[in-house]
Amino acid sequence: MPDASKRNLLAREIRARCRGELLVDEPLKKHTHFGMGGAADLFFRPADMDDLIAAVPLVLESELKVLPLGGGTNMLVNDAGFRGLVICLTGGLSRMAVESDQGIAQAGASLQVFSRRCQRSGRTGMEFGCGIPGTVGGAIWGNAGAWGGQIMERTAWLRGLDIQSGDALELRRESISFSYRRTDLPPGFLIVEAGFLLEDDDPAAVQARMDEMLAQRRSSQPLWERNAGCIFKNPPGASAGLLIDRAGCKGLSVGDVEVSDVHANFIVNRGGGTAADVLLLAQMVRERVQQAFGIEMNMEVRVVGERGIENP
Repeated sequence: MPDASKRNLLAREIRARCRGELLVDEPLKKHTHFGMGGAADLFFRPADMDDLIAAVPLVLESELKVLPLGGGTNMLVNDAGFRGLVICLTGGLSRMAVESDQGIAQAGASLQVFSRRCQRSGRTGMEFGCGIPGTVGGAIWGNAGAWGGQIMERTAWLRGLDIQSGDALELRRESISFSYRRTDLPPGFLIVEAGFLLEDDDPAAVQARMDEMLAQRRSSQPLWERNAGCIFKNPPGASAGLLIDRAGCKGLSVGDVEVSDVHANFIVNRGGGTAADVLLLAQMVRERVQQAFGIEMNMEVRVVGERGIENP
C-alpha cells in the first residue's frame, strides 16, 4: 500500500477509535522552540494513557514511522518535515505526583513544573531541572542535566510502550546505560511514565538553590529568543560555548539565524530562520572550532529528517 494510502487509513482509524487530537499536515514549527521546520504527515495528541494504548495497534498495522514529541525544546526539524506520525505527549500524559520517597511524572509533564512540585513538597533531588525547558520524557531520552545534576542519576524506573511490538515495558534504572546527554533505551521504547528518587529537605532551602540556578541561567543564556538550547555537546574536559566564543563565532549568522552574543553555544532564530540555515551555521561553527583547536564538535540538538531522528 502506498504511504499516502497508509496515512489516510491511519488517520481515519485514529479518529474513529481514539479521543485525542489528530491533525493532518501539521507544521512542526508550531510545536518546537526553534519555530522552524516542515510539516508532519500526521500529528496525534492522545487524550490519556488509555488513548495512547488504543492507538498503538493501529500505528503498528500502518507500518508508518513514528516520532515521539514532548515540548520540542531540543529539536530541529528539517524544512521538508517528517513523513509519518508524530505522537505528542504533552497535555494528555502530563500527570505528576510526589510521594514519601519518590516523585512520579508522566512523559509529557513539564520538567520545570515537576521540579517545583518536588520543592513545594519538601523534597530535594530535582532542583537542577528548574530551568530546563521541555518535558520529563524528552529530558530522560537525552539525559538532560545542569549544575552537576543529570536526570538519569535520579531516575528509579521507567514505564513505556514498545511501539514496534505494542508490548508494555518497565525498566529499572540499574538496567539502563546512560552517559553525558545520552540514555540507551531499547529501540522503539516510548517513555510514558517515570519514578524519581527524592529526599526530605526544607522547602525554603530548596527554593533558595533553585532561585540561584535560575538567576545564573537568566544572566547567561538568551532565554527571550527562539532557540533549541545548547547546539553542541561539551567535548570531554572543555566547554563548547567557550570554544565557540574563542573561535570568534559570536554574531556569526546565516540568513535569519545567528550565534548568540550572550552564549556562544546557542543559535537563535531572529524570526524567519530555516533548518537549512541552522545546519549550515552549525557546520561553519564546527569547522572554525576544528581549525582553531583541533576539537570535533558533536550536535546536542536532535535533528529530525523526513524519516526520523538523524543524530540519535
